[in-house]
This record gives sequence, structure tokens and C-alpha cells, in this order.
Amino acid sequence: TVITFAMAFRNTLRGVVAVLVLCQLSMTWLLPAASERRLPVPNGPKGPRSAPGASNPEASTAASRRTGLLGLGVAAFALILAPHAARAAREMSDAEIKEAAKPLSPFQQRVLLEAATEPAFTGKTTNGYAWDNKEQGVYVSPISGEPLFSSKAKYNSGTGWPSFWAPVSSETVLERTDPNDMESLPQIFWRTEVLDRASMTHLGHVFNDGPEPTGKRYCINAAALKFVPGEAPAGDPKQASKRTLSLFG
Repeated sequence: TVITFAMAFRNTLRGVVAVLVLCQLSMTWLLPAASERRLPVPNGPKGPRSAPGASNPEASTAASRRTGLLGLGVAAFALILAPHAARAAREMSDAEIKEAAKPLSPFQQRVLLEAATEPAFTGKTTNGYAWDNKEQGVYVSPISGEPLFSSKAKYNSGTGWPSFWAPVSSETVLERTDPNDMESLPQIFWRTEVLDRASMTHLGHVFNDGPEPTGKRYCINAAALKFVPGEAPAGDPKQASKRTLSLFG
């Protein structure tokens, strides 16, 4: 519940800030400032007419203010429209990752830090839940603690590994072409690797042979997950991968 509320509050706050900035921008940009209007200065004892092309300090100030607000508006639009990846969790340092991995078993460290793969039908989460666990809850990174997958998006793929049709949020996972595949396999066999974005630790791979509503199968090592029992957020198809790399991921 706390995880779901925190993510919803963060997204709502971003939207409110963006709307406020855009409202302020529109009010200042669309309503010309009175100080920017040029009024004729008559000749006479109070002084000569301004020379053609002379600068107007008040107009320059108003223009600068409007330019600054335009920049804020552009930033607000970027906040709304930017990809989720651009607003990801803080990246952990190497020292933080090393410290967080200390309590894990040597095999769990190999999976997370060296991209090893656990044998099918044998995996357990870092806190002891079996790969085919059916309890309700959230699977988080044992390194960063970020929420990764919900039990409500979990399904039995028959492969022997925990399988999900979408992550909790595309902000907390990173997908890339598996660098090991690129070094050793023909391109048609390259897979899409899935990592915890905050710690850049290996989770598994995503394939294009999953069920509805996404058609994706996030095939994840149980040893790369920690299970937190309790209320689970609903699966969101919009968070699933849009990548189509090859026949295999």
C-alpha cells in the first residue's frame, strides 16, 4: 500500500507542478505587460523624443521575464511528455551496490552482478520464496529496494522461472540488448536484458511470447528478487516493453 501510494503521489505532484507553471506562463505570455508598450514622448521642455532604435529598459525587463517563463513552460512540457526512463530512481554508486549485496549468497550475487541464470524450476527469492510463489505482494530489488513486479501481473509460463506480463513501472526497470549476446551470438538470437534501473543489476530477459494484455513475458530470476507480501498494485499494460528486437526478445 505504501509503495502504491508513494508512486501515485509522486506522479500527481509532477502533474500539479506542471499545470501551475503552464498557467503562470499563459497569463504572463498572453497578456502583454503594460510596461512593454512604447508611448510617444513629445518634444518640448520636458525633453526630446527618443531617438529611433533607442532601447527601452522596461520593455527589455518584461521581455526577459517572458523569455524566462517560456523556459519554465518548456520544462513543464518536458516533465509531462519525457519518457519514464528520464525520471528514473537515483542511480546507486558502486560502493552502495557492493554494500547492499553483502548479505546475499554467492550465487545470488552472481545472478545480480554477473548475469548468471538460475536453473529452471529451482529458484528462490533472496528471502526464501519459491519461484512459483502464488502469494499476493510486490517483488522488489534486493539491492535498491525499488518495486519491480506485482503478483497481479505474474502468471505461470511453464518455463520454470517467475514470469510477468509487465513491470510495476517502466521507471524502475531498464531494458537493453544483452551485451553478452551481442558478443557471442548472431543478431537474430540477441535478447532484451532486463535490469533494475537504480542499481543496474541483472534481473532476466523479456520476450515477445507472453499472454494478453501485453504479449510480453518478463522471464526473471527468482534469485534477483525479494518478495514483499501484502497488497499488490494492479498490473499496468502501459508499463510493458515496446521493444521488438528479434524472434527471441
